[in-house]
Amino acid sequence: MNNKVKAAASISLIAALMLTSAACGNSNNTNENGSTAATNNAAATNETGTNNAAAAENTAPAEKPDPFGKMDELVEFTTGISISAESKPPAGESFENNDVQKWFEQNLNVKPKMAWSTSDQNFAFEQKVSLLIAANNIPDVLSISVDPNGLSILKKLIKADMIEDLSKVYEDYASPFLKESIALGGPDALNSVSSDGKLYAIPSIADVETAIPVIWTRKDWLDQVGLPEPKTLDDVETALKAFKDKFGAGVLPAQQNIYGADTNSFDFVFGAYNSYPGQWVKTADGSVGYGSVQPEVKGALERLAKWYKEGMVAPDFIMNDSNKSVEQIAKGKAGIFQGAWWSTWYPLPDSIKNDNKANWQATVLQGVDGVAHAKGYGAVRSFVVVKKGFSHPEAIMKMLNYAQEANTKHLDWYNKLTIDEGAKYLNAKMPLLPVGVSAKDPHEITVRYKAIQDVLNGTTPMDKADPESKAQATAIQNYEKAADKFADMGLWSLANQFAVGAAGLVKNPVQQTLPAFIGSTDLMQKKKASMDDLEKKTFLEIITGKKSIEEFDSFVKLWNDMGGKDITAEVNDIVAK
Repeated sequence: MNNKVKAAASISLIAALMLTSAACGNSNNTNENGSTAATNNAAATNETGTNNAAAAENTAPAEKPDPFGKMDELVEFTTGISISAESKPPAGESFENNDVQKWFEQNLNVKPKMAWSTSDQNFAFEQKVSLLIAANNIPDVLSISVDPNGLSILKKLIKADMIEDLSKVYEDYASPFLKESIALGGPDALNSVSSDGKLYAIPSIADVETAIPVIWTRKDWLDQVGLPEPKTLDDVETALKAFKDKFGAGVLPAQQNIYGADTNSFDFVFGAYNSYPGQWVKTADGSVGYGSVQPEVKGALERLAKWYKEGMVAPDFIMNDSNKSVEQIAKGKAGIFQGAWWSTWYPLPDSIKNDNKANWQATVLQGVDGVAHAKGYGAVRSFVVVKKGFSHPEAIMKMLNYAQEANTKHLDWYNKLTIDEGAKYLNAKMPLLPVGVSAKDPHEITVRYKAIQDVLNGTTPMDKADPESKAQATAIQNYEKAADKFADMGLWSLANQFAVGAAGLVKNPVQQTLPAFIGSTDLMQKKKASMDDLEKKTFLEIITGKKSIEEFDSFVKLWNDMGGKDITAEVNDIVAK
């Protein structure tokens, strides 16, 4: 999986990989108006004296909209998705043809048609959507990631009057559970996707801890060179040098997206200096400033330039996408990399397949001030929009209700297909839900990890555990008792994502810096693309030694002169309102 784009079209992918057996959820297969027809028991009469009040009394009340009711007629919709190179659908199956899609067609009478697909690399999905907006040719339904510029895309769609106002649909058809779950994100969850009091998208709530960069290290190698688990950037340097001498693997895997990517970016280095490029942050004077031009960034760039000069960063990293950057991990040529708490799904399976002795462990580094720092996400991680004029937006809302049930382990049929032991799609790594939403506690990882531990240590009986904790605990137990722990890599990934990945994330307290502003302004729409190009060029030239670190100060001045100063003022005006 790649960076932020995975959330855009693969929100259901991570959920599908993480689901296991749970209580059966709302599988209401009644038709749109419910299964019970209202009956007028009054006898028909030809008497002219029958008054209006009696007639009204004999009229059946309107049926309440059913959030899970089957549509009367088949509703087809077009969509676009991004597909990972890791996707491995069963033979003869695809996004449009699989057991999950068939269930939705049979039980909800809704069927997706894939209008197009893109790679999940290098923001190809977002580029495609931007081109389609310009051509006024978007599909019926889209799921779009907030990062890096999803809210700007939403603003364009609203301004161009290309998407439906979903206010009434959400009010009438969103399930109580989905509404309650979205409310966990606070008022910003719906406000972020609204304009002039109208709701234009259905949001997925960000689990903010997923933004924390996790350092994965081969403990088996650390043991051989006599080093402890790294805790600081200096420790990473020491381990890289030792791995180079012992194993010929002293290069840190890296990719061209130097920040904002889940795998093999330099977010952990920037975070160690309490710097957050690409993110609007609160500055020392209380105002909002753009993270990329804050003085703390300079220290991170200087450290990266040192690593590059000393050969500790892949010399061709500016040519690598995420998939290319992980090749050295799979080949046993890297013993440290930055990933996410869920890296047991990507990229670690290929490493384990090639070397079962590879013992990858996870941790979060302390910053240069001794405190673990990390970026955060806003309330919304991604959102679903419906094209203006689509005849049945309520059908999409119903699908999102089911998606929420699936992502919280409440649909037994879905769990059996995606996460139970021997599940058909456990290793498929493909988007399965026709359209997805995920709304959970913003600190879901910590909350879930503690709940799982309570089940495993007996504090919470298995039959009393919530469906998600029960599912994850069962997977860990199944993995621990397996005779061959590598026979089913889906089970390996599922069990270790919490037993190792989440454990590494939660064992060190982290100070997260959440965005002070998310969205777009009029000046951003006009000027920020060229400013972003300047930033990327300057940062890469500093890291690779083509420019000195002092060039950072010149970049900051030029950035402000190009429009950054005015954009910053614009952002502060918005935040102050």
